[in-house]
Amino acid sequence: MAKKHARDETITSNSSGNTTTTSSTTTTSPTTPTKEKRSKNSNGNNSGNSNNISSSNPNILNGSVNSLNNSTNLFTTHQNNPVKNLKGFEDIGGGILRFEGSKEIDFIGSVKRVHSMMKDYLKKTPQYDYELLSQLFKCDLQLKLENLQLFGDIYVRNCFSILLSNYFNQVDDLGKEFRQIGGFVLVINPMDIESQPMVTGSILTALHLKMKCIIYVGPGNLPLSQITRLYMCHARGAKIIFHKGDVSSCYTRAWQHAKDMSMVFLDCKFIPHFSLLGAATIAHEMMEDSPDRETIIIPLRLYSQGWSYVSGISIFYKIMKPEIKIIVVQMTDDLFGKDIEGKEFSRQSLFPDRLEIGWLALIHDQSDLTNVFDAFDSRNQGKFSDKDLEALLISIGGDPTRNKSMCPKSSLSQTEFVHEVITEITNGLEQLEEKFSYFLPQFKMDNLINHKIIDQLVTATEDQASIAFIKCLEYTHTLTNGKGSIALGGLMSGNIHLRSDEKVLVMLSGGYVDVIDFQTILNYGLDITGQSFEIELDLPDNTTSLNKVLNVIGENKVSVMEVLMDRSCETLKQYHVRTSIQCHSRSFEQQFKIFDVIKSLGFKYSLRKSAILNKEESGFLSPPMIKPSSNLSVSQSININSSITNLPPPQQQPSTLGSSSSNAFNKFGNGSSASNTPPPQYKISPKPYHQQKRNIGDITVQSIREAHNRIKHIMTQPPIYHSTTYSKICGCKVTLMLENTQKTGSFKIRGSSNMVLRALEGAMSNTDERPVGLVAASAGNHAQGVALISAKVGLPCTIVCPEYAPDSKLSSTRQYGAEVIKKGKSLEEAVKLADEICKERNWTLVRPYNDVDVIEGQGTMGCDIYDKVPDVDTVVVNVGGGGMIAGIALFLKRINPNIRIIGVQSANVSPLSEFKQTNQFRYIEPAVLSLADGTNVKMPGGVHTQVLHDMVDEYVTVSENEIASTIVHLLYNSRTVSEGAGCLGLAALMHKKIKVRKDERVCVIICGGNIDMSTLRQVYEYGLRSLGRSFTIHLTTWDYPGTLSKIIGLAARAELKVREIRHIRGGGNINWNEVIISLSFYSNSFNHQNFFLTLLAQEGLFPKIVGRKYIKDNEVVYKIFDKSVDKKNKELKDTFSERQQLFLEQYGKQANVSLESKMN
Repeated sequence: MAKKHARDETITSNSSGNTTTTSSTTTTSPTTPTKEKRSKNSNGNNSGNSNNISSSNPNILNGSVNSLNNSTNLFTTHQNNPVKNLKGFEDIGGGILRFEGSKEIDFIGSVKRVHSMMKDYLKKTPQYDYELLSQLFKCDLQLKLENLQLFGDIYVRNCFSILLSNYFNQVDDLGKEFRQIGGFVLVINPMDIESQPMVTGSILTALHLKMKCIIYVGPGNLPLSQITRLYMCHARGAKIIFHKGDVSSCYTRAWQHAKDMSMVFLDCKFIPHFSLLGAATIAHEMMEDSPDRETIIIPLRLYSQGWSYVSGISIFYKIMKPEIKIIVVQMTDDLFGKDIEGKEFSRQSLFPDRLEIGWLALIHDQSDLTNVFDAFDSRNQGKFSDKDLEALLISIGGDPTRNKSMCPKSSLSQTEFVHEVITEITNGLEQLEEKFSYFLPQFKMDNLINHKIIDQLVTATEDQASIAFIKCLEYTHTLTNGKGSIALGGLMSGNIHLRSDEKVLVMLSGGYVDVIDFQTILNYGLDITGQSFEIELDLPDNTTSLNKVLNVIGENKVSVMEVLMDRSCETLKQYHVRTSIQCHSRSFEQQFKIFDVIKSLGFKYSLRKSAILNKEESGFLSPPMIKPSSNLSVSQSININSSITNLPPPQQQPSTLGSSSSNAFNKFGNGSSASNTPPPQYKISPKPYHQQKRNIGDITVQSIREAHNRIKHIMTQPPIYHSTTYSKICGCKVTLMLENTQKTGSFKIRGSSNMVLRALEGAMSNTDERPVGLVAASAGNHAQGVALISAKVGLPCTIVCPEYAPDSKLSSTRQYGAEVIKKGKSLEEAVKLADEICKERNWTLVRPYNDVDVIEGQGTMGCDIYDKVPDVDTVVVNVGGGGMIAGIALFLKRINPNIRIIGVQSANVSPLSEFKQTNQFRYIEPAVLSLADGTNVKMPGGVHTQVLHDMVDEYVTVSENEIASTIVHLLYNSRTVSEGAGCLGLAALMHKKIKVRKDERVCVIICGGNIDMSTLRQVYEYGLRSLGRSFTIHLTTWDYPGTLSKIIGLAARAELKVREIRHIRGGGNINWNEVIISLSFYSNSFNHQNFFLTLLAQEGLFPKIVGRKYIKDNEVVYKIFDKSVDKKNKELKDTFSERQQLFLEQYGKQANVSLESKMN
């Protein structure tokens, strides 16, 4: 009897949990399988080095994998060994490692081998502790920010693993290191099924990494989705060869081509296997960074694609650490149900299942389906036909007689095109499950749970996922695609039970989200977290009543979005008007306070129905505060430099204090968020604290290095990486430093930590001089830094902030345990008040920038930049008080005086804009503010004023709209949130305020991410316009029936999405029978807008684009529309005489009396 093939077998478990396997030694790979040599140690465990790919090429890799830990094989004797359960790897050669003398795969060694080379090409994503989230979820919480991966998703690991594993399969024949290969060759057989977007993603990833790719296309009909993927690769630079022979000769020729050019032939037979290895590399990174984690929580999005990372991560951990708990969180179907009144409801999902083809757009803009459609629609008709598709196929080298294009309809609009592509890919995924039925079923959730690879499956609702989405923006300052953050939503569900000291690691898996989807999720998330509301009142029809209500709203620091008045409602009392007011708020508590006051004024109100969270969920909207551990020594509070572990502990704070403390509190104002909170109790020092006097000359390269070593356990290492996107936009080699992902969301933690820890170091020799409390004046970011370090070293803290300080920053500051006093029109006034508090209590003032220790701490950013980019030519720094740019300049300029240091300020608040030329600061009115609130400093400088003049090469400014557009652009392209002050440098570079060379290496610091979500929502509206995803037009036309229908008919032809329509009558420069129609649309691109605007122009309708002058390069952007307007106007002018003649001929003597005179 013929031996049964391994792929025909399924997992069969006996009563003890053991599995029976039968494997085949048949190998279909063109290369010889390689074995991983391993030896037995004295305990009988396998150990050894896994960096040997081939016995004949022991040094072929340009790097090595460390010897595997003995714990690698702890699971080999376990009854639920996941490796022994795995089937389908039997036919793979060198693409998988096996133990010496065994057919059992070395899964850990294989994963580590892939990772050892992957790390040189992909990002090592951050893995951070978040103190506030730990307090929120009552555990020791870390987050793995895989949403910051290259192209914003974990799937790039799968794609790159396919490239690497195929290389390992053929390394013996190639005889070259991976960096030396000629590229990749792929065969697309139209008659066969292949891993649709994953293979496309692999090719596009290789092209992005500057690797050559050749695609052979065999004979056969090409479906629309296949032509789409071919075009994506062609547009990025792949060479497409349409083979003239049959399928067999196509494979032969492609294989020979790969061999001749030392290229890797991509074998699609093992795509799922290699994807599994790539997905597991994230588990290797997570375990390396935090081997002490006890629970891993993984989000599961779309299972047809998410199986790889859920399975890969779980298997890796269960082999390395069998006792670890693996929890998977998936979205539950809560789109149908009953509301609190018992009425049935249904709604559209906030998180549509967008296939992997969506994030391919981040690899290259030509991979976006809307851009692909524009290429197919070469005649700019708003649709393309089968003839257009055939023409495009010919343009990339195709032969219609051998590769006929299969257009599902005679013509396709953009919506139909996207739908057809997604449908074909979805069907392809289902067929792939059939093709790999010998392999994929073992990774189904039920099977993973039955074999105890996954310990718990938890569901999260869309509301919980929406809150998690908002929390990721607020706490991590990073963007997820909604489903990528559902692991946090699972924690909110109450179905995951954790100990208070349990070490938990949560993965955020995806950062790609469509810009319109983002706005939808953001708006809904803010609604259900108490950050917006709509109130409806029946008011007397007079201005006084409305003024009373608006006064209540304004006094509670709530901004009004819109007020609508309805006098036609049937249920209204006489002389009343129904008034609807939409507002931005900070919390439900703030809303309830407003409602109570309005009710006390005698006005009846009702609220628009919105989601009501249960008690457990709403608890996550008001996180607990971190209490300073005053009884702990510094060495107990934080893990800091061993040189200061013998610091004396802070004195015990008494439970009752004298009247001077209460008087001080009453004098300066209550900083607590709750009105009934009693005044806090303070320790009053018997004598003023005297800091060690230092001058700016004490800051040296060595002292900044020492400061970096001092604070390295407090701060996190921010991502610093080359940005292909911004290099292309800005015309130079751009490196981004994402300091907005730093602890507390800003660089300020560096300076405050350095000052406080230096002060504590100084206390080693004199216990009386130890600080007893900290005071700081800040607009928010510095406040959080001081609050965090004070909590870690066990010192009480008071923060004074100006009235314009964002609530998001103040909320986080309170959560770190600090008292917050909001007072003063400017930062300078807040500094004066902070100084008074210091004198009253004899506490220590931690200045935001005018302090040598603080400047020295900020200078550690120069260390990070130089260590990561030693050949940097220019560093662009955002400037407020000047402490950051002074510290960076003091470090970098002394290492290399040729490095350019450029400071950027908001044009609204730019006291340094003329400093280099006039040697004087420019006066800024105290009332002037900017979106860049963190740099609203009217009087910068101090001890570092001379540094700002001598060591900074140039100061430039950017406008408010340039800042707003950059916030949104950065959000979409880096998947991180920046505040206004955080992205000034990038705004200057993008808007050509800085002259750069093409080969110039420019490092741009994104220094802060603490932006109010309500502000982000407002800024996002403008940002959509700047990206070409939204626009508003004003169209003046006759006020006739049918006019609007005609306009919307043209919008339907262009497939725009309508946002809002309004009619303006009786106002503006219009006649009584005219109307201004204001129409707002969502669009896919500026090209999409131009198509619609051109249709209007062709009909003789000439709209005005609202805010056009604020669109970057608007003359170029709307060039097509402008030409169509000129063409139509010229046509009307040129044909006027012709139309006049026809008119006269039609009406004869009635319209032309000159005819009668001629007859007479």
